[in-house]
Amino acid sequence: MSDEEDDYMSADILQGVSDQPVGIAKSRAHKRQLQIHSRFEESRETFKPKRPMSHAEREKERRDEALAKPISHESKGFALMAKMGFKPGMTLGKQREDEIRITEPISVDIKANRNGLGHEVEEVQERNGRVEAVMQKMKEQAAKHEELIDDYSKRRRIDANAKQLVKDIRACRKVCEELDHRIGKKIPSVAWFWRSYKVVQEESEAPKGYYRKREPEKEEEYKYSNGLTAPVDPNYDFTIPTEELEEALLSINSYLRDGHFYCIWCGANYCSPEDMAEHCPGSTRRAHHGDDDHE
Repeated sequence: MSDEEDDYMSADILQGVSDQPVGIAKSRAHKRQLQIHSRFEESRETFKPKRPMSHAEREKERRDEALAKPISHESKGFALMAKMGFKPGMTLGKQREDEIRITEPISVDIKANRNGLGHEVEEVQERNGRVEAVMQKMKEQAAKHEELIDDYSKRRRIDANAKQLVKDIRACRKVCEELDHRIGKKIPSVAWFWRSYKVVQEESEAPKGYYRKREPEKEEEYKYSNGLTAPVDPNYDFTIPTEELEEALLSINSYLRDGHFYCIWCGANYCSPEDMAEHCPGSTRRAHHGDDDHE
C-alpha cells in the first residue's frame, strides 16, 4: 500500500464514512466509501467479544454433546455388551412384537427445583382445572347473555303485537260507530263497541263575598257521541294483557263482518256474505298481510 493511499481502517476514512447514508453509489468516490464502511462492519462483528457462558449453559452444552455421541467402541461397557452379542442399532434384552423398541439412550431431564416427584403433574392438572372452570363460567355467561337477548326479542315481539292489536281495536270501534249510525242505531250492540266520552262538570261560581258550600262529589258521567248515557270507556291500550286484547278484537271484528259485511283490513264494505267470502282473504290480519303474530 502506497503512502498516498490511506488505510481503509484509519480514523480519517471512518470519520467520513459514518455520516454517509447507505444506498446506491452516486459516484466512484461514494462507492469506495460504501465498500470501506461494509468492510469495517464485517471486521467489527468478527472481533466483537463474545459474552462468556454461564455455568449452567456450559453444563448443558457438555451434556447435549455427550448424549449426541454414540457409545464408544473402545469403552469397557461396549466391549462387555459386544461379548454378549450386542451390535450397534440393536435393543437390549428380548423384545416382543407388540413392544416398543428403544434404540437410542433415554434423554436426561435435569430437575432444577426442590419440588417432589410428580409435583409437576399436579400443577398441570390444577392449571387445567382452573382453565376448565374459567371456560365453564364463560359458557354459562354466554348462555345467560343469549337468554337475555331471546327474552328481550320476545318482549319486543309481544309489545309490537299488543300495539297492533290496540290499533286494530280502535279502528274497529270507530268504523262500528259510523256504520251503526248509518243504519239508525241509537246505542251499540255491545256497550264498548262505541267510544264513550267523559262529561266535564261545570262548576258554578259563588257570589263575591260568599263562600260556596262544599258539594258532595258526583260520579263521573260518560256519554256517546249522540249524547246518550254510556258506561265508562275501557280505553284499550297495550298495557292490557294480550289475551284480553285478542278476545276484544275477535268480538268486534266478528260483529263488523257478520252485521255489516265490513272487513277492517280490506277497508271495504261488501254487499253480501258471498261477496265477502269471494273477495276477502280472511278474518285475520295474518290472512291479509301474513306478517303479524295474532289472529
